[in-house]
Amino acid sequence: MINFLGKTRQQLFSQNKVSKYILYAIGEIVLVVIGILIALQINNWNEDKKVNIFEKKLLEDLFPFVEMNMWQLDVSIKGSERKIKSAEIILTHLENNLPYHDSLDYHFSRAISWNHPTIKNTAYETLKTYGMNTIKNDSLRIKLGLYEKGWLEIFNSRLHDYHYSTASPILVELFESVEFGGEMKPNDYEELLKSKKYATVLRTCIADRNAQIKWYSQWLEDLGELANLITIELKENQN
Repeated sequence: MINFLGKTRQQLFSQNKVSKYILYAIGEIVLVVIGILIALQINNWNEDKKVNIFEKKLLEDLFPFVEMNMWQLDVSIKGSERKIKSAEIILTHLENNLPYHDSLDYHFSRAISWNHPTIKNTAYETLKTYGMNTIKNDSLRIKLGLYEKGWLEIFNSRLHDYHYSTASPILVELFESVEFGGEMKPNDYEELLKSKKYATVLRTCIADRNAQIKWYSQWLEDLGELANLITIELKENQN
């Protein structure tokens, strides 16, 4: 093709057809430019395809972690509800001066414990390494920002501090041992009934568990929206 165009150009020039030569030269340049643009377009298309494949892989890796974190939060919410129930059972006994029964030992332990969901961020950290701009969908990229909220660790740290700095000194005076997920036997049940500090600990635990349920439920909803956005994006990426 190039040889043909070159021969044609030489013929026009030798025949002194300058105007036609100029027009032909311009046409030749235009064809070259169009060829370059087509090549660039193909190259860009190939690069976009590679980016889409890479984005899809990152989202596919992220999705199972989102589901796992949702399960963790759901377990923690249900656990908090059970702990509130135990605390309320004990408070009912305290407020109504009800007699002791060894079935309470389990509730004594569960009432003061709390669930701490283990949120897995491995896939998200990998995504950050390659850059958040790898995710083209603005809504999805913004929703991923919920992983940057450090309130979960702060919340758990406050629960931990309250238990060991405030609640434990009260509990060790009233029970043979203080433990989570087992049984706690009171040293003197009559003394326990009269302890206003212990009642305060139980009410504080109820308030904290309710706060956990509130925030965990909100984060569970956010993760559900994130999972939905990822699912939609993966489907569109297949087309």
